[in-house]
Amino acid sequence: MKREDLSVAARTAADARAIHGSWGGPEFEQLLQELLAYDAVLDARVAFRLRVMIGAIVAAVVGFIVAVVMIAEEDGLLVLAVMVVEALVVGATVWRWLQASKMALPERALLMLQQMFRLIRQDLDPAEKIRVNVDLTGPTKAKRGQKQKLPAGAFIAREQYVFADPWCHVRFQLRDGCRLTLRQVDQVIEVRRTKRSLRGKTKVKVRYKKLCRLTAMLLPPAPVRWKARPQVDAEWERLRMANKRGQEVAVLERWFLYKPHEGRPRENPSGADAVGLLYRLCAMREVA
Repeated sequence: MKREDLSVAARTAADARAIHGSWGGPEFEQLLQELLAYDAVLDARVAFRLRVMIGAIVAAVVGFIVAVVMIAEEDGLLVLAVMVVEALVVGATVWRWLQASKMALPERALLMLQQMFRLIRQDLDPAEKIRVNVDLTGPTKAKRGQKQKLPAGAFIAREQYVFADPWCHVRFQLRDGCRLTLRQVDQVIEVRRTKRSLRGKTKVKVRYKKLCRLTAMLLPPAPVRWKARPQVDAEWERLRMANKRGQEVAVLERWFLYKPHEGRPRENPSGADAVGLLYRLCAMREVA
């Protein structure tokens, strides 16, 4: 799928890496399906350009060695010319790979939304729109907090950055008139540890972890008496009652922690996780 094959709405969302506005249920599912198909093409492009970049770097190293061995010392300008050409080729492949990486969309986030709305499709009020405010740019530098110094311990230095990414806010209404809100806020924590080897060389190692807070809120169409509160995991969940527009609403929050072995975390709560929170809130209402 090419960018030109996308609908106007999907093309706008892909270019902005964001989804905003009000959508009918089928239209929103179609939008997510298009974005996921387009993201698969972008991922393949990123992988291809990565292979090209690695090949260019290997070829540049081999070409430089051959040039040094084969060309006479008096032809130093020729060696320099070969190095310049190789550097330009490698730089071009690196730039193209970075550009493709920037265009890629967060697949796990899109899958969560798609799965959630497929699971609750029959419960949605067809006369009401889904209000969406989704940011797909991920933990960018603009979302990074101030540098925090941590106790060094066995290292020379330890520093930490926290990326705050409130990327998801959707509101929709069920057939029985209940209005539901789902929000997700991610915190990506980057820890840089600097250590010195026995040979005196310093090395910086970066580790990441991701803490996702998924919040579901249920606003009944009229004041209701709530059932006994369901059991929650005291470590990872919190249930509270809040006041919204003079009416008592139920809010259920759950945290998810991901610690990858290397690189930035890509995991995300699933659509089933989100629907589980929503169903538990709906079960608190007294049956008429």
